Amino acid sequence: MAKTRRKPRTATTRTRVQSSPRVTTRRMTPARARTRGPAASRSVRAAARPDTVQVTLELRDVSNRLIRDPETFFTFRRVDDRRQIGDQMALELTGTPTAFDLPAATGEIVVCEMDPKRFRFAHSPVFSRSPGPAIAKQSQLLREPKEWRASFTEWNDLPSGFAGLKRVLAASPQVTLFRDAQPIADLLVEDAYDRMSGEDVTLAKTALLNAHYRLNTTPEPVSGDRTWFSFVSRLVAIGRERFLAFVEPEMETLVRQIHASIEEFRADYERTPSENHRGNVPAGLQSRITSMISIKSSHSRGNFQLTLTHLSGPDEVLLDIDIDENGELLGHVVDLFKHKITGGTHPHDIHELFVLQDGQLPGFDLGYRLV
Repeated sequence: MAKTRRKPRTATTRTRVQSSPRVTTRRMTPARARTRGPAASRSVRAAARPDTVQVTLELRDVSNRLIRDPETFFTFRRVDDRRQIGDQMALELTGTPTAFDLPAATGEIVVCEMDPKRFRFAHSPVFSRSPGPAIAKQSQLLREPKEWRASFTEWNDLPSGFAGLKRVLAASPQVTLFRDAQPIADLLVEDAYDRMSGEDVTLAKTALLNAHYRLNTTPEPVSGDRTWFSFVSRLVAIGRERFLAFVEPEMETLVRQIHASIEEFRADYERTPSENHRGNVPAGLQSRITSMISIKSSHSRGNFQLTLTHLSGPDEVLLDIDIDENGELLGHVVDLFKHKITGGTHPHDIHELFVLQDGQLPGFDLGYRLV
């Protein structure tokens, strides 16, 4: 096949990872690409020449499914000097493993850069291209957030696990976007819930469902009798990283108890500054602030932060809950945040973390899926 210069993909949603210069790119259709399923593995392996080593790459999503992607670039490089081996390959991935024949080189360690359109850039595990048996490597890739959209379960189809969220929404008139004064709707229930639209609103809805899932599946650790979400009484505002809500005063009491006896709860929680959340309190409530306190879950729990603000005249407690991408959990996810997203944590990244961590649990349901 004649070599052609790569035409840059139009960058509409992200900045592509920079690596050593790419020389040439071969674009191959699925029919011409060396891909295989279980039934074809033996014949493909047998077809490898003795002066080559066959490398099969399995790219899987957080649900452990082989990914589909309209165009993924594969670049093999020597680890010691980062020099490219052969042509870069551009392939459509169709939910099957992909096999490549590389020139054999005794003792040489190689890595493959994998750059899909709809998933995050990643590296394969390293391997040797010494002559020998065929090599198979598997990588788990996370979605590129802006290449996907949330498809929400409609209000009437939400399962029983969402009863608490429905209760709160029904008691929450005039909910706004975070830092916005205009209500999204009179009440975010039934048709109004289903009709929520626009990028900012749908990202906030996605983040609300993420936070609901985490708080609704995490019992408060003092007695363990209630989940954190059960204390929420009325939403005030929702955003792509957080929601603000009035909560039962008992929640503040529990958070203060955890904060005061942090060594007892060190396995799951840690203290964290609260004053940097003062600006999140709506302007109309600022003059009523009497105290603030904040704790953050340990990294193994998904890293959510609970900031409780006590208000006077009348006595009320405001919760500021946010979930972000920090945490040791991400150490197990290759290249997840190689590119920091401007505007804060993207709710689709939190989706990926939850599916990766909890997706196999019975009844797992976020109230939406990414399509």
